[in-house]
Amino acid sequence: MQQFPGYSRCVLFSVEINLSLLHQQKERIDTLKFYISHQYKGTGVSQGLDRGLLVYYDNILLLEEGMGLGACAFQTGGYTYFTSIKSIKKAEDSFEVAGSIDKKLVWKVLGLKSSLLTRTLEYITTNIYMKHEKSQELLLQLGQLLRMLFNVKACFVKVPPQGEVRITYELRAHEITVDLSCETEKKESKLFVLNELGGSIFDKGLINNELSASPSGWQKIEGLCELYSCAHSLAFTIIERYVPANVQSKLYWGREQTSNNYCWAGFESELICSSRKFNNYRYSIKFREVAK
Repeated sequence: MQQFPGYSRCVLFSVEINLSLLHQQKERIDTLKFYISHQYKGTGVSQGLDRGLLVYYDNILLLEEGMGLGACAFQTGGYTYFTSIKSIKKAEDSFEVAGSIDKKLVWKVLGLKSSLLTRTLEYITTNIYMKHEKSQELLLQLGQLLRMLFNVKACFVKVPPQGEVRITYELRAHEITVDLSCETEKKESKLFVLNELGGSIFDKGLINNELSASPSGWQKIEGLCELYSCAHSLAFTIIERYVPANVQSKLYWGREQTSNNYCWAGFESELICSSRKFNNYRYSIKFREVAK
């Protein structure tokens, strides 16, 4: 886990939220903090990409390799693209973020960029990995082995913008509401809205308030699903608020953890728009403290 980066290194905005609880019959105050940064680029396989909303608890960054809250990925033409932050505007209890979809995921093998490998991995992810939930953990381990054997690594290439996104984060006591609008160059593509925190931190699941194993890979949400941190007694979940008429939405939750590469746990909205533009897709991320 990473400690809070200094103000001299990053341009950050924050809202602090105090949550009270009883612990061993003594009252203590824990603090959730939310920031947005132009400069924080993450760790692990996705290092180099701009993150969504950063989440701290007791001044400890909870992201690990996760993408933060409200990060966007765009899938079209056999490739995946990510968003770069272009501007941040802060109000009293919210901030507005404008982003450009201009970072293309390309896989390298033995140090060389490969379009064939990239498109093959995209096909496997979309048509095999995401459609066979029970096999995801095995496929993840196999992929890790192949990456080590053939020195397969991800890189993110700057390309002409594939679209633009505008995101408003509304910050409340223990809830962040995200309002997303998007315009893309192509229609009938997929937009993934990622809400990922650390995979070793949020190591369990809660299904209808019952403790469970964490999901492996991405799984469709059935019932009330929360991701839970045993170390912090903290849980979070997603609640969809509004889906525009021209958008189809699916919700997933998941977790992946492998050595030196993947370490995230979170929730994902998969959005398919029948046109090239939609406005005001809305959802909330809710945190709560849970004694287990």
